[in-house]
Amino acid sequence: MKRFLALLIAIVLVVSLVGCADTNKASNTDANYYVHTEHYGFTEGEMTYLYNYVYNQYGAYLSQLGVDTEKSLKDQEYYDGQTWFDYMMDQAVTYAQDFLLFCEEADARGIKLDETDEANIKTELEALKTAATEAGFDTSEAFLADQFGEALTLVDYENFIRKSTLASKFYTELVDSYEFTEDDIATYFNSNENMFKFVDFMSFSFAVDEANGVTEEIAVANANALKASANQEEFLKQAEAFILAGTTAEVAATLDMEAELAKLTQTTVPYTAENAFSEWAFGSEAAVNTTFMESDAENGLYTVYYLTKLPARDDSRTVNARHILVTTEKYATDEATLAKAEEILAEWKAGAADAESFAALATTYSEDSGSVKNGGLYENIAEGEMVPEFNDWIFDSARKTGDTDIVKTDYGYHIMYFETEGMAAWENQVKTTLKQDAYSKDYEVLKETYPITIQEEQLLDIEG
Repeated sequence: MKRFLALLIAIVLVVSLVGCADTNKASNTDANYYVHTEHYGFTEGEMTYLYNYVYNQYGAYLSQLGVDTEKSLKDQEYYDGQTWFDYMMDQAVTYAQDFLLFCEEADARGIKLDETDEANIKTELEALKTAATEAGFDTSEAFLADQFGEALTLVDYENFIRKSTLASKFYTELVDSYEFTEDDIATYFNSNENMFKFVDFMSFSFAVDEANGVTEEIAVANANALKASANQEEFLKQAEAFILAGTTAEVAATLDMEAELAKLTQTTVPYTAENAFSEWAFGSEAAVNTTFMESDAENGLYTVYYLTKLPARDDSRTVNARHILVTTEKYATDEATLAKAEEILAEWKAGAADAESFAALATTYSEDSGSVKNGGLYENIAEGEMVPEFNDWIFDSARKTGDTDIVKTDYGYHIMYFETEGMAAWENQVKTTLKQDAYSKDYEVLKETYPITIQEEQLLDIEG
């Protein structure tokens, strides 16, 4: 699915998007809440749920990071005296803070639950009950206790879902309120060109290796020789010679030189402040098919760059598309899931068969919480942003408005609808940045408006 920049969105997508009720409100004197604002709070059970969400994001990577998953994370250092438990709990608290600030501001703006939210709550609780039964538990509460510990009750679970929805509703409304004209986008781009331009180049590094006879003098001489390349062909020819010189005859015989040389090429690289090559490449003196040498004498590294493309904005196309996701999690078997996808597509074709009717069906059937409330719509999708099968369908050169199909990915079956062409990629990048800037300013105001109380000692009691 589409990759989201905000961490808040990541968790909102995982948790079912349902409502928020006044029964979830906290009091500053209520010791039952481990993290709270004036009117909303999270209990021990809810914070346990959030902590486990963070833990599960790492999954199999934990062992690769040197974490012993059989031992308490409270006894394993993450960095500079901070334990892995501390690190993950800090992230859980950050999520809690976001939700609470958004719930407070939602109240202030009069954002309320609607019938759809309440229906979603009921659906989510029924899904929990089904999962509990399938796992061999008599009650949903017993299932939650087994998965997250006895601190998480069914009431906690429902209250968490409610608060997460109100937060999601407010966040969506806030971000949707940010509108920028073509002039706004052009003005920002012209004032911040380096943020939205990219270069292409080839690079090759020479490292001082006294143990193998590569002195600093030799490394610098080799770098200067490569820097003197008159053209791209000469650069690659010299690079190949240096690669072979740095290997044994046996290893050299096994090298796929075409692949090795391909590794030297980097494309669509953004500007990096205080980087010698970047400052040169994005400066006025750079020219295509010229070289630049970056010296890092302290670390004994000398890198030669061959510039193949001057800084340019990304003019590639983006597209707007809708989809309805159905999965085996809901329909049990692959055959049943495909049959449901075909049934939904047939229902659309039998009706008005337009974007509006597709959006209505997406709202009813889609299991992608990232787009369901937007009628299945993803806007300004850049090529490579979606999973391969999804990407290949929407970027087919023959694709036109109104096209539909069923596409299978690792997520499930997608009933596709091609909407329209989107903005040029650079325009979307500028618009996204403008939205992020606006959001950051509003978020700082929320933090000042609604102080957060964190019961640090109580959080340490959560099992980790």
